[in-house]
Amino acid sequence: MSGLDGLLYDLSLTVTSHRPGTGGEPVAVIALDRGSLDSPELAATPRVFFAPIWAKLIDGLAESGVKAIGFDIIFSYSANRFPGFDGRYDQGFLAALQRAHDRIVLARSAEEAPAFPFIAAVYDPVADAGKEAPGGVANTEMFPDKDGVQRRMGPSLISTDGKVLPTMAAALLARAAGPAMPPMLLAPPHPLEETPTYRLIDVLRCLDTNRGAVQQALAGKIVLIGTTLSDEDRKLTPDRFMVPPRQPAAASSGCSLGRLGASDWSAHTVPGVFVHAAAVEEVLTGNLVRPLPRAWGAAVAALAGMAGAVLGLALGPWLAVAATALLAVLLFGIALVALPLGVWFPVAIPAGSGGGGMVAAYVTRFVVEERRRRRVQRAFSHYLAPAIVEQLADSEEELHLGGVMRDLTVMFADLSGFTALSGRVGPSELMTVTNTYLGVIVEAVELTTGYVDKFIGDAVMAVWGAPHADPDHAAHAAHAALEALARIIAAKVEADAAGRPGYSVKIGLNSGPAVIGNVGAPGRYNYTAIGETVNIAARLESVPSDYGCAIVTGPETAAAIADRFVTCELDWVRLKGKDEPLAVYELIAETETASAAELAYRAQYATALALYRAGEFAKAAAAWRAIAYPRSSAGPSSPPQIMAARCSELEANPPENWDGVFVKTTK
Repeated sequence: MSGLDGLLYDLSLTVTSHRPGTGGEPVAVIALDRGSLDSPELAATPRVFFAPIWAKLIDGLAESGVKAIGFDIIFSYSANRFPGFDGRYDQGFLAALQRAHDRIVLARSAEEAPAFPFIAAVYDPVADAGKEAPGGVANTEMFPDKDGVQRRMGPSLISTDGKVLPTMAAALLARAAGPAMPPMLLAPPHPLEETPTYRLIDVLRCLDTNRGAVQQALAGKIVLIGTTLSDEDRKLTPDRFMVPPRQPAAASSGCSLGRLGASDWSAHTVPGVFVHAAAVEEVLTGNLVRPLPRAWGAAVAALAGMAGAVLGLALGPWLAVAATALLAVLLFGIALVALPLGVWFPVAIPAGSGGGGMVAAYVTRFVVEERRRRRVQRAFSHYLAPAIVEQLADSEEELHLGGVMRDLTVMFADLSGFTALSGRVGPSELMTVTNTYLGVIVEAVELTTGYVDKFIGDAVMAVWGAPHADPDHAAHAAHAALEALARIIAAKVEADAAGRPGYSVKIGLNSGPAVIGNVGAPGRYNYTAIGETVNIAARLESVPSDYGCAIVTGPETAAAIADRFVTCELDWVRLKGKDEPLAVYELIAETETASAAELAYRAQYATALALYRAGEFAKAAAAWRAIAYPRSSAGPSSPPQIMAARCSELEANPPENWDGVFVKTTK
């Protein structure tokens, strides 16, 4: 089942509780839950030594008249092998299995089977003679659909040793002399954990004091026993959108067979034992749902495609889209009607066929009637930046190589920690995390009239002032940088708290003239900016690492935004490959929202910087150490700390020709 069909199927089960069949509750679950394991009777006993408990439970259930008993627990080894038991510890359990062997089904997987004593205990010399495996042993493995949801169940599976084994549900039905189990879709009319479920410890206590209560609750039912712990054998099932039943009540000390609710209210999964129980219940109640035959599905898809084509030819684009959406809703409605009749009508292919027919029809109209839009479509294939398409549609002048000089602001933003993170997580998770953080930067850029020029590994180049002129490009870029920084800091804090990988960010901004336009080859264009302004912006991106801050701007950007943003001159820096030093500024906050500490910080830093440039290193160091950095530092140190440490080094080793310029030796 495709992912979309699976989603629609699960939604359909949630929307309607009507099913074919008789209804009823022929199945019950005895839960090995946390309350049972923590009870006074069981808390001190490891599960491997539960043999006396299982023996008592089997005998009690058999006396209570249950039809079949299925253990969704693999008894892969016997406690008899432990020193000191002399091979007798499991004797009572094995005897109970033998007494009830015609009702018992033990679990195995393709690779792990019950220990031989348990298989021997349920072996029937008459009924099992000549079979590949005893009827009391069943395969409990499940194979979900591609989206991870367990929707399909079958009567048998093949083990790694080539044996054809019944599934747990099929074996229990055979033990109970019920109907044969066909291949089927799980179609629960209610959450799976609404199956009558009782705590193991409650059943054991009632077997001691009031066996009639056990008989009243379980007589005539098929009973499955399995764990309902939040960290063991849980499955994603088609009831995932249904509201789970109420939380279980606390266990009482006496005989109280209260039905349990959801084993884990916060989880979207259910214990695997409930999947087997649901399959048994659906066969016994006749609630069998099968997919629509392929021939019928193909016919419906063809009709839907024809209907979509008619809509695309007859209506305008938005009306055609709306009508096609209504067609998809109608198909889903048909699926809801068919479900109570025992048929699942897959909607995705017919709905996609209708949409495809509409699109094909409208593309035909597009080619025949809208030549100008066809030109834009051809032009789009030359561009990597979709933001340029609107400009292409408005002007033929953009359809050639070359560019124009324009005042721009260019941003380079680099995710910090990529190399370290790539050594901690796999490529898939690394890609997911990186794309998430890059998406934050892209959104901040696009919300402030900028456009993303390109991605460079884990870095982003963005431009303001093109393709449309923007006289306020520097302020928009500054706002985007602060917004991206704030959201990345918040995301990193959240990721750290949850133990997930995350990034910090370094940003360089520079404003000035640059050539903006098409570069490349005649068959492949790239709309981008080139020039000294761009080169300096690229080099400024690494400067925050040298000063322990997050956002650094060039002097033109700082001057352009001085009336609306708080900036602090950090230093004179001679960038790699440049002869002349450049004043670099830290972007701190927008003036309207700046705190008193942020406003005072700029003046305090300027005082220390003046002493530093005058060569009074001791005074400058003392001044910087007295400054409280008002923002979250981008690293273990802040600009005042780094400058104070630099002053201490210069005081210890005075330079011969002091010019106050910091020289970067790397890009």
